[in-house]
Amino acid sequence: MKSIYLDIGNSSLKLAEKQNGDWFIVYRESLNEAEKLIDFVKKNYPGSHMIVSSVRADISEIITSKFNNTKITLLSSLSIPPAMLNYGTPKTLGLDRFLACLAAWKMSLSDVVVVDTGSACTIDFMSKAGVFMGGIITPGLGMIRDSITAKLPELPVPEVVIPEVWPGKTTAESIQWGAYWGYAEMVKRFLDKYLEKHPYAAIYLTGGDAVFLSEQLKSVYDVEVREFLQFEGMSEFYKMERL
Repeated sequence: MKSIYLDIGNSSLKLAEKQNGDWFIVYRESLNEAEKLIDFVKKNYPGSHMIVSSVRADISEIITSKFNNTKITLLSSLSIPPAMLNYGTPKTLGLDRFLACLAAWKMSLSDVVVVDTGSACTIDFMSKAGVFMGGIITPGLGMIRDSITAKLPELPVPEVVIPEVWPGKTTAESIQWGAYWGYAEMVKRFLDKYLEKHPYAAIYLTGGDAVFLSEQLKSVYDVEVREFLQFEGMSEFYKMERL
């Protein structure tokens, strides 16, 4: 039975499968297009096993209720072994945060800091003993850009680059310095706070703005961009649940 992996995030649906050791995104859609994803899976992966990680219970319920010839495994933060979790509210922990750290830890077997640059930006820490220690949640670049559109409609929403000239000489450049460079500097401050106590921690970046952020960080930190960190974590977590 073919296994496929569905990541239900805050703003999008991503379906992936692993072929010959490499991950491939086979379908990507916004959250409000769940019906299209359902049709795609039924047409292209009949009789498959779909492993699901979700931060949106309402969307995962809609999707999983529509299949009768597809095996569904819904991963849950409540299944995290207590010995791997040092977190006060496991019921509200977004499983995606744990999964990204789990994948990074499996790759390095060291202390890890994972920066996930999605709609929200999470910066989390897992110890070399494999214990998720928590982290921070802050608005991501997508949320920042959406806020400009919603709250400051008279202003442009420029591309995500840092201008060459300081300070900004146009309104667009001023936003790029304030919003985008400011975002990168915020991430640096949080990384410094982790590295004060864990100077040898491996730093992994994932999510939609990981490449942009890596360009801002690589002169200061040794960072590794891993596009499929979430899916690696889903695969590892599913293996753990089967043991």
